[in-house]
Amino acid sequence: MVESEQEITLKIIIIGMVVIFLLSLSVIIFFILYQRRLLAQQQKHQKIESDYQKELLKTSILSQEEERTRIAKELHDDVGAMLTTTKLYFGQITPELPPDELKDIAKKTSGFLDDMIHSVRSISQDLRPVVLEKLGLIEAIQSLVQTINESGKISAGFQNNTVKTIIKTKELNIYRIVQELVTNTLKHAEATTIKIQLKNDKNVLVILYEDDGKGLKGENMLHKKGLGLKNIESRLSVLSGTSQFINKSKGMKVKVEIPI
Repeated sequence: MVESEQEITLKIIIIGMVVIFLLSLSVIIFFILYQRRLLAQQQKHQKIESDYQKELLKTSILSQEEERTRIAKELHDDVGAMLTTTKLYFGQITPELPPDELKDIAKKTSGFLDDMIHSVRSISQDLRPVVLEKLGLIEAIQSLVQTINESGKISAGFQNNTVKTIIKTKELNIYRIVQELVTNTLKHAEATTIKIQLKNDKNVLVILYEDDGKGLKGENMLHKKGLGLKNIESRLSVLSGTSQFINKSKGMKVKVEIPI
């Protein structure tokens, strides 16, 4: 039986509609699957970011607790012991005490008070460096470098090429980043030299830090173990800054960038 032209045309139209429907359905399914995949990736990235922020918060808390523990230990062991000893000496003072013994006790207690003042100043200096408070970041880093050189254990150099003023509220965190890098070198690197350079790249403060020690293996070392290095990342997060470890044949080189 031969089909009429109308029947053939109708079949073609139906087949065309089915093909269009299937194509449309395929596009819709693809779009839904793509959206689901995109959502899954976003959720994965959000989880990574959330875990990262939790890690930074944990590091910050651990750092604060470590600092509190250190200060409490210094107050207890140094200042507390000297106060107790001074109290004992004061307890020996009586109206019947001979002048020579009274003079000796006064001399000893004066010595203990001087030591206590020195200890309290040292703890205060660790919490908020006086030179940083009075003179600013550049002078504070210069003072830190001078202290390192005076120790005789390692040679340190500092070059300041900055031309823009650093916001006062950012100075302490920047100083602590440099201090943490120095501490890491002194504790772990077995280095003989340290070089610190500050410069500006438009509205960014660039810190170049390097030593000639054992170096750090692997990329993105701030994500690895080590409270000091994680604490640097925590401070960089507050400053909206970034860090990059640059490969060297020997030693460690770090480039830190902080918007100012």
